[in-house]
Amino acid sequence: MNAAVLRLTVALAALALSVGACTGGSEKTWPARHVVVISMDTTRADHFGFMGNELVKTPNLDALAKESVVFTDYMTVVPTTLASHTSLFTGKYPHNHGTPRNGFMVHRANEMLAEILKREGFHTAGFIGSFALDSRFDFAQGFDHYDETFDVFVGDGDADQNQRSAADVTDAVARYLDKLGVPERAFLFVHYFDPHRPYAAPPPFDKAYDPQGRADLPTLRQIEDSTPDVLARASRFARRHAAQYASEISYMDHHIGRLLEDLDARGILDDAVVVVTSDHGENFWEHHSTFDHGYTLYQTTTRAVCMMRLPDGRLGGTPVEQLVASIDVLPTLLGFLDLPVPSDIDGRAFPLANPEAPFPPLARYGQATKPGPRVETDPRWPNMRKSRSVRDGRFKFIETPYEATRELYDVVADPTEQSNLLDDPTPEVNALAERLRPKLRAWAASARPLPLRFEQQQADETAERLRSLGYLQ
Repeated sequence: MNAAVLRLTVALAALALSVGACTGGSEKTWPARHVVVISMDTTRADHFGFMGNELVKTPNLDALAKESVVFTDYMTVVPTTLASHTSLFTGKYPHNHGTPRNGFMVHRANEMLAEILKREGFHTAGFIGSFALDSRFDFAQGFDHYDETFDVFVGDGDADQNQRSAADVTDAVARYLDKLGVPERAFLFVHYFDPHRPYAAPPPFDKAYDPQGRADLPTLRQIEDSTPDVLARASRFARRHAAQYASEISYMDHHIGRLLEDLDARGILDDAVVVVTSDHGENFWEHHSTFDHGYTLYQTTTRAVCMMRLPDGRLGGTPVEQLVASIDVLPTLLGFLDLPVPSDIDGRAFPLANPEAPFPPLARYGQATKPGPRVETDPRWPNMRKSRSVRDGRFKFIETPYEATRELYDVVADPTEQSNLLDDPTPEVNALAERLRPKLRAWAASARPLPLRFEQQQADETAERLRSLGYLQ
């Protein structure tokens, strides 16, 4: 046998082995061994250095952004914890996955990210910072381990939900990995709740920002015709709350930094795709529902954080300016991992391995979750009469049926949505509104929610816990 024939024989044998491997002869080669999703509750996108904020200190996430693909125009499709995370983990709008707001169940017919990854051989572990994602609401579908130990109980004037601090969440992840070791493939979901009201970062972070230093605060529009004394008191209130909120962001950043250092020391970080996102933002004083969320769909609550760090930090610092939504995260992750994407979802995969590839613009929709029962009168879907929106390019059209209002904003020229173009519309503005309004109504009418059920035990048990601690009489 001459040398050429020998080389050909060896090559054919290698090809045969290769084909055998592809047909089940060996394990799949993974683009990333691990998946880490870090979720920051109630976190505005404009409070990070990597998003242009020069006041709030977020050194750890700023450093991670330099190693990540950063989505600079990322929107959540719903501004409330449980509904938003369910959209994140299913790739569906709420009116399809069937969880309208906190306290409702996540229907088991949903195929959640943890279930998909567990089926593919990942060890799945979740670490939760808030009772809103408690397993009793069936959000924990697909998790092998679900750590939901809460030690902060909030009540009285700032009645809220059971939770735990960023320090405790990070410690819980470290304790679990100390006990378990590093799995061959791991999916870690880590949820931080700290920026949610009431804003109360521990020392020394509680004194990190001078309330008088918040020169970037929005105008106090709704009381600008009030007396100087009323305006001054409101301004002090707003500045104090804004400083406290910024303190919570920096405190959370510190403990996310601890988490990243720990994952790096264990050899997880550089062989993982890491997603850092927020479920929604927080309204300050730009609009009504001051220092709150869920009632409106302005950029203050729907513009959120999203970055994805690829193994070894490749493509680090790449900005993506196209509109990407929370329903796109699941298909994007699965696409990067070379896993099948469910056919019944609303999101689409962004080409994460090639961020400069074409990603044609697509309208994205949003819906509010508040008010609660008093407007949840439409039998088709509880959120049907609440505020809803469509983003199409630089324009956002908002319609709020229970208030019979319509709004149209250019979110590029007017990012805090202070000037409703429909207040004094040009013919072009009217034409745009008439194009977007039926589009939004058709989307709303397309609601096909899975059967829903409210878990009353949440409200009852929380009240009982608060009463036992002396918060309620």
